[in-house]
Amino acid sequence: MEDPGGKEHSNLTMTTDLHPFANPGRTKLSLVSRGVALPEGLSQPSRWIAQANAAETVIDIRLPSGHFCSVPVGQPYTEKSTFLLHEEDDGFHLNCAGEQQAVELVEAPSFYSQTTRSGARMGSFTSLHDKLLILNPLLGCGFFAERGLACHYCQYDSMLNDVEPPLRDSLDLVEVVRAALDEREVDTVYLYNGYAPGEDAGLARLVPIIALLRRHLGHRQIALETVAPADVSVIDELYAAGLDIFVCNLELHDEARFASVCPGKQKHGGQQAIWAALTHARQIFCEGAVVSHLIPGLEPLESTVEGMKALVERGIVPLLVPFRPLPGTALEHCDLPSLDDVEQALLIQYALLTASGIPTHRLRDMGRVLTPMEGRTLVGDAASLRERVKQWGMSGTGRWLGGVMDKFRRNLRVQQSDSGKGTH
Repeated sequence: MEDPGGKEHSNLTMTTDLHPFANPGRTKLSLVSRGVALPEGLSQPSRWIAQANAAETVIDIRLPSGHFCSVPVGQPYTEKSTFLLHEEDDGFHLNCAGEQQAVELVEAPSFYSQTTRSGARMGSFTSLHDKLLILNPLLGCGFFAERGLACHYCQYDSMLNDVEPPLRDSLDLVEVVRAALDEREVDTVYLYNGYAPGEDAGLARLVPIIALLRRHLGHRQIALETVAPADVSVIDELYAAGLDIFVCNLELHDEARFASVCPGKQKHGGQQAIWAALTHARQIFCEGAVVSHLIPGLEPLESTVEGMKALVERGIVPLLVPFRPLPGTALEHCDLPSLDDVEQALLIQYALLTASGIPTHRLRDMGRVLTPMEGRTLVGDAASLRERVKQWGMSGTGRWLGGVMDKFRRNLRVQQSDSGKGTH
């Protein structure tokens, strides 16, 4: 297959071994993109299967290589997966193309069934996958309150889709964080901001919540995925409050396709607003801490590659999230993207980021995607010195030291900003 990224990436080629378990990166990519079928079901489904978001259920699988995968199950597209999970006397096994591999299933956290003091069931607005804790601080997304504005690949299953979605009690979020920390080590807390009207897209409401969570999380990372605000100054407030990673998604590079698939985002600033938010965030956050998703499968591969190039040129980390046809969405009957195309995009992503020197170690413990750091497994590259340094940064000591440096940098920037204001 010709590399649409150009001659500079021609030295990166897919592995040629077609054995389904020969390359752990390819195995993870297949699992998170296609899901896994459960021909006999599971004897204790509630022990293993958990809700990952409003529309999907997943099981968490750890491969023998150590790769962590949050794998969709129970969807129309997963029932057609070539990967089958079987429960046997000696544990769990994946079967594909006549080959078999033993895998470890990670139990769904027990705190999901607990309730907060306000009576909210913790598992209804949070999920924990390995060391990544996902929190939904809002009850809905404003795009679902107006007919035709929701992103066509998305489905938010909520009866409270007000134009300005209600905010959860901040103490509920703290209770969940404490419950998760009591059960398992957490490295990153990932927040979602659904659309809300106003110049700040509802982000100002999250500033005190992030400040509150920061006091409970110590050196751990806090990430936020949001639609683009028209007033980018709120991004400064988020950083000062304790935010470490800013995520604002371009989704598709092709402008016409973006407008068609993301009508709400198009109506409220379009790609121009997203670029403005990302550019502003890049001036504030640490290198490698500004991220934007692209969705392979919703536009030609060449367009996705051009989107990656544009992001990397601006110092922004592209994260590839292959399209999955979720039930109840406008795109539920669309085909899955070619795994060859997705793998080719990941190879080019790896080459672009390696050449740029942008650090990618902040994107870790992510089971739903093949992270940029995991991309090198697709070509069997041994870790370079720079990558070994990054891997050290993912160790317990490295994460702690990184958190200390983040705090120092944040305090210094806030002090400089306050001094600047005082001179006017």
